[in-house]
Parts: sequence; structure tokens; C-alpha cells
Amino acid sequence: MKKVGLALCGGAVRALAHIGVLKVFHREKIGIHSICGTSMGAIIGGLYACGVTPERMEAIIDEMPLLRSVNLGIGQKGLLGDRVYQYLLQILEREACAKQIEQLAISFKAVSVDLISGRQVVHEQGPLLLALKASSAIPGILPPVKWGELLLVDGGVLNNMPVNLLDDGVVDIKIAVDVNVPMLAKEPQNLPELLFPTYNVMMSSIRTATLPAADLIIQPDVQDVFALDVRKMKAAIRAGEQAAEAQRKNILTLIS
Repeated sequence: MKKVGLALCGGAVRALAHIGVLKVFHREKIGIHSICGTSMGAIIGGLYACGVTPERMEAIIDEMPLLRSVNLGIGQKGLLGDRVYQYLLQILEREACAKQIEQLAISFKAVSVDLISGRQVVHEQGPLLLALKASSAIPGILPPVKWGELLLVDGGVLNNMPVNLLDDGVVDIKIAVDVNVPMLAKEPQNLPELLFPTYNVMMSSIRTATLPAADLIIQPDVQDVFALDVRKMKAAIRAGEQAAEAQRKNILTLIS
């Protein structure tokens, strides 16, 4: 069976669709040899590389205290959205099988950007938790991460779809999971609702450049999921599972 590499893009709540995709891979016993992730894609990929099953990830989402909140106002979405990141990072710190990236059973890379030099930083060794915090430090939502002389923010600023970081010598098949929705479904009502479509437009040219490197693209239907709307987390996971299930035969054919 061919070796599979998975590229998981960022997208905040939308990127929880990666959990649904991984559920199908796990159910079909499709081995993953390498994962490259950005932002929420890095967090989900990091959890999986640590041995946390997608079913456990979904249960973790169900257990989130903020899901018990009711009557969420539009202005609260940004605040609650960043709590999703913080909560998942806490879970990873608690459940991680390894403290260092190079100790993981699955080859793993997370992408961040150094604000000082303006360059992409690829974390393929060193502290796992720091790499994931840096990769998911969304400008305007979460603070930058200081690491030595570097000041790191969300890798999506320069590479939200890191298919190009999957090494040809490590994997035979490259699969990308794309949850980007560049078009606005409605007029923005607050800063977070304005920021994410702005980022998507900014990142679209880079995404267009990196996606062709994928042998197969899984595109969950998350058009109705706003990036920071915690009420749609389960919907995002379902969308990922449905999209991967729809591509199941193609995936199995590719890897056989």
C-alpha cells in the first residue's frame, strides 16, 4: 500500500472538518505517514500524530463547556472562537504522547510565520505545543508567540495549504483537505467576521499555487459555517466526514 501524506489547511471552526475526514481514514484503516498542517489544521494533525483518535477528538468537542452556552450574540463569536483553540491546545498538552515533534510516530510539520523577517517557519522538530500555538496565532484574534528572536503568527498568512511541504521521498500520495470559503455569505457584523474573509482573499493566490501538488483534494461543504461560530462545530465535522466518504473509493484506488 502506498504511503499517504495529508495536508490540513487552517480555517478555524471550519477546519474541524478535518476531524470528520480523519474519521473516514481511521474507519477504513488508511494509514497516514506524514501530516503537514496550518493553524487549526496543525492542531488537528498534531492531535492525530499524538495518537488521539478522531472519535476521541469529536468527543472532546462535545465535552467543551462553551457548547452549553445559549443565546450567543454575534459579538461573542470571536471570543468563543479563540476559546476553541485554547481548549484544544490544553487537551493536546494533556494527552500528547510526545513533547517533541521528532518523537511522533507520524512525520509532522506545522507552519507559522515570523513577523520580524516575514518568512515562513516550518516546525518539524522541537517543542510540539509551541509549534501548534505559533501556527494557530491568528492575527487580531490570538497573540503572537515569542520563540527566541522570532515572533510567530498563524502560518496561513503565507501558506494555508501546505501540500508543498509533503516530501516526495516520504510519501507516495498527497491528499489535501481544503475548507477555504473565499466568498462572503453575508455582510460582516463585527471585526472577526471581517477578518477571516479578508485573510481568505489574501491567501487565495498562495492556495491556488500549492493545491495542484495534491493528487487528490477533499473539499468539505462548509459554506454555511462561519469561521468562529462554535455552534457549527458539529456541522463542520459532519461535512468533513461526508466529503471524505464521497471520495472513499478514489482514495482507496489511489493508495492501492
